[in-house]
Amino acid sequence: MSELWKGQISRRDLLKGAATVGLGAAAAACGPAGVPTKKAATGAGLNKSLSILQWSHFIPAYDAWLDAFAADWGRRNRIPTTVDHINTYDLPARIASEAATHAGHDMIEMNAQILTYLYEKDLVEMDDVLSYAESKLGPAEPIAKRVAFVHGRWLGWTDFYIAIMPIVRTDLAQQYGYSVDQLKTWTDYMNMAAVGKSNGHAAGLAISHCNDANHNWRAVMYNMGASIVEHDSKTLAIDKPEFRQFLEFAQEFYTKANTPEVFAWDDASDNRWLDSGVGVYIHDAISSMRSVQSTNPTLYKNLALRPPEAGPGMPKGATVVDPNCYIIWNWSKNQEAAKEFLKYYIDHYHEAFLNSQLYNMPTHANPWKHQLFTDPAYGGQWASPEFAPLQEVRGEKALDFGYPGEPNYQANQVLAQYILPDTVATAVRTPGSAGVDAALSFIRQQLATIYKS
Repeated sequence: MSELWKGQISRRDLLKGAATVGLGAAAAACGPAGVPTKKAATGAGLNKSLSILQWSHFIPAYDAWLDAFAADWGRRNRIPTTVDHINTYDLPARIASEAATHAGHDMIEMNAQILTYLYEKDLVEMDDVLSYAESKLGPAEPIAKRVAFVHGRWLGWTDFYIAIMPIVRTDLAQQYGYSVDQLKTWTDYMNMAAVGKSNGHAAGLAISHCNDANHNWRAVMYNMGASIVEHDSKTLAIDKPEFRQFLEFAQEFYTKANTPEVFAWDDASDNRWLDSGVGVYIHDAISSMRSVQSTNPTLYKNLALRPPEAGPGMPKGATVVDPNCYIIWNWSKNQEAAKEFLKYYIDHYHEAFLNSQLYNMPTHANPWKHQLFTDPAYGGQWASPEFAPLQEVRGEKALDFGYPGEPNYQANQVLAQYILPDTVATAVRTPGSAGVDAALSFIRQQLATIYKS
């Protein structure tokens, strides 16, 4: 095995851990709301401690592994270590509270809403962690740098990102006269799902206040050649013809192909839609496939993960991924312990990848030299030919919420306030030009308070 995977657990240990945790809990697309769960490491290092806050992973087996991993590190180093897990939706408010009070956790893993620009003055520089990661794992991927490298400083370390891609019911698509290999563009998927909808099997793309709606409609928008801002991160692009064409496509997609239930959906809804056997197609992460892999193998065999959809603005296709980024508060008394833990995690990067069941997309170049998702030598028991399209989701095909500008404070405000899903909702509820005009009026008003001249 190459130097890349030093420190990995044995295949026997991995299988033992996976058997203990099981796959059934992976059905939910997001972790439970409410009081964070806590796992603590006991130790005699009373002068030091480490507290970590992060989202409840979509693959619960990963959280179980991480809790044990952190506890073991704490025991080895005599540093009591706790890991708290919280719903993704609750993270921004918790982060804001800790920043305001200078109290709480030493380190936080941000998910989807990466707030490095917002809390720039509160964060520890992490150039040394980045250098260590690059010495072990190779250069940082572009998506990792975009969210963690803020105004010339590394203010976080992006540990992985989540690929969001089309997942199709192959049996239904074939029944409707489509080979999945023919499905390349958003228009292709719309036309296939239109036949599905007429037969009681519509597509499911959320148009609501959930993370899925944010990244799905951004993927459509970018592929249509539209964006909210220009490359300078401040000039609005919503009055360009491409943005109007994007809204017209959203109207057509909703009318022809989408289920009307999507206005009330959360991040688990499209998973349930696909897993129920009703949905013909969703655009999401592989957790929806993992959830039925053991519980409904017949359905699993009829699910196909496909490369990102293309459009006139991006003929090769692209998607909007969800980065995950660790930050350390500069008021923490345990900054060095946090950095040492991250370096230990980096030493065991492949172990983390395997325990995520291939969900955690690598943020450094060296792992990508291998067929991570199809070769058991690197993907372990989770590697399988159907996951080959994951190998494509990097570089210019892995975009973020600020594209083509920076994922800065303003872009995050647009994301956090669900302005794009609300714009789409406004457009699709009223047919034709009237709906598009109403949507454009709505987004202009919303952006005026965020992008001030």
